[in-house]
Amino acid sequence: MYSLMILAGSARRPPAAIWSAASMEPLFSAPSRHASMVPPPPICRRSTAGEEVSAAAATREQEQTLRLFLQDIERSIVFGICKNPETTEFFRDHRRRLDDYFAAAKNLLQMLEHPVLAYGDLHNRAKSLLVTAMGSLAVELCHLKIWKPDALASYLGCTPTSIWELARSSCRGGGDGSGSASSASWMSTSRSCSGGSSGPNGVSFDGYYMALSEERTVRSGQASSVTASHIDLKSVSILNKIADFMIGVGHEQMLRGAFDQHSEHLVRYIEILDIDKILGNHMEESTELLLKVWTSTMRTVFSVLDEMRTQLNQKDHGTFSSLKVDYFSAIAKESVMKLLNYANAICIQVGPNDPSCRDTHASVKHFPSKMVNLLIMFQALEYAKMEILDLFLGQTKGPILMEIERLTNGLSAVFLVLLVELNGLLRSQHLVISNTGVHHVTQHIMGLMRLLVEQKDKVHMMLNDNPDKFGQVVTQLISSLEFMLDMNSRSLALQGQQLVFLLNNINFVLEQANNYTDLKLILGESWCLQRHVQLDQFLASYVEASWTPVMSSFIITRIPKILWPQQLFDKFNSRFEMTYNVQKTWKVTDPVIRQKLREKITQKVIPLYRMYLESYSDKKQKSARFNVEHLEARLLEIFEG
Repeated sequence: MYSLMILAGSARRPPAAIWSAASMEPLFSAPSRHASMVPPPPICRRSTAGEEVSAAAATREQEQTLRLFLQDIERSIVFGICKNPETTEFFRDHRRRLDDYFAAAKNLLQMLEHPVLAYGDLHNRAKSLLVTAMGSLAVELCHLKIWKPDALASYLGCTPTSIWELARSSCRGGGDGSGSASSASWMSTSRSCSGGSSGPNGVSFDGYYMALSEERTVRSGQASSVTASHIDLKSVSILNKIADFMIGVGHEQMLRGAFDQHSEHLVRYIEILDIDKILGNHMEESTELLLKVWTSTMRTVFSVLDEMRTQLNQKDHGTFSSLKVDYFSAIAKESVMKLLNYANAICIQVGPNDPSCRDTHASVKHFPSKMVNLLIMFQALEYAKMEILDLFLGQTKGPILMEIERLTNGLSAVFLVLLVELNGLLRSQHLVISNTGVHHVTQHIMGLMRLLVEQKDKVHMMLNDNPDKFGQVVTQLISSLEFMLDMNSRSLALQGQQLVFLLNNINFVLEQANNYTDLKLILGESWCLQRHVQLDQFLASYVEASWTPVMSSFIITRIPKILWPQQLFDKFNSRFEMTYNVQKTWKVTDPVIRQKLREKITQKVIPLYRMYLESYSDKKQKSARFNVEHLEARLLEIFEG
């Protein structure tokens, strides 16, 4: 639409007088509308007064022509693009924009050499427009597709879609894939096959962290043996031409700065580095699923960045090689910072007052599952820190490490708050007790205790490397759990039922402490001895509360019992059947405790029953419904739940 028309001698020279440059071949597209050059200034010679008037008029015309030319550039190239690139008529695509910015920058440099633009308003406008054109050219360079996306995807063997599919499959493997199911599955009473602490969906925390570390070790130990290049050499050639030009005219820092300022353009076309595309539209998913996707994405991103660095260092790419550190740092920083932003968002979960956590069981489950999520993220960030130390040089890594530190400090603060809130919840909430077995809350809390002690090194870091604080946290939670069990056992109607409930749950707590040396060391030997004594007291009190009334039929009077055998046995039979029918539904999960209970009951019932039974004649023994063997067999049926 416009061309540079500079009149070099006569003010009446027609507009068709255009100076074209052979060096202005387009980078991408057809010859540019800017492909015209400013002519050299007119030859200076001694002139007459008339000639001086003519020269002054020519200068004014040249100045006006240059002014119009600058206005045309401002209106058509810069302002139009800045306002709305999609609706610009002149530059409908990246290729034309790159060509025209390049041509405009060259023309502006030529214009600034013209005597008319040596000083004044036009000079300042041209210089300002040159800076804008150079800046726009640098931005357009960031749109160049230096990497082959398909080749990178093939090298990785995964896509954003496959990452999500694998994560969903993993969650389904642990249950229905819901947040409550997957977050609670780690709290089973048995350990994982690897012997490490279990995480969501049965994932071993030790195995998870080991997998990250091993992957990093394998990558760092691999020799560079890339057989296929993932770099588009044609795009590199174009970048080199423009970079040579910009560096040659003193705009190298602008070019380097553009990589950092417009880093999102450097990675947008690389699907696996488009973190917004991978996670942005899925933040409503469960935290457990998001964590799986986030950690998988993190590992993949670091693999991509490591491969990019390797390929950039493998061969000389001309001028681009002198820019590769800034270029790669911009890509890596953009990708890692977005990962960290999503890490922060993922770990913001609903509080315990959320409607989904209104019942005690859901509330108590919420705290451990969230702590698990925080630990997973904390471990992943520690892994990311090691990768960042390898990937980045000098001051570039400083802001990223500061962001990781900010995140880990935030995770630590939330972790401590959750521990305090959980401690308060255990002391204030009421349980719904459906049977006398080990309560779900007891299992969840002891599962959390196992996790804390097995991951004590990480937990110490989250508690500001304070082992004493860690010990206080564990003992306070155990104490609050025991308090809640004692208070809620009183809601059970029968005293024997209360005692069996406490016997089951306190024995489970003690058993877990004995199975985990670190937990036992924190609680102390005296605590363990006290709990053994407490269990014996529960057992004795249970027998007294449940079976002394049953046997009272035989010890109610000094009158010879031979006088009323029928009444004695009828009363015993009635009380025994009532107690038996109730307690055979009670559950005692530990077979050792179950056997001890049965032995104590047998010792209480059988000797006295046998004595009274044998004190009667065979005829009168017929009043008894049970013989001794039958009675013993019935006693072995209780506590099966």
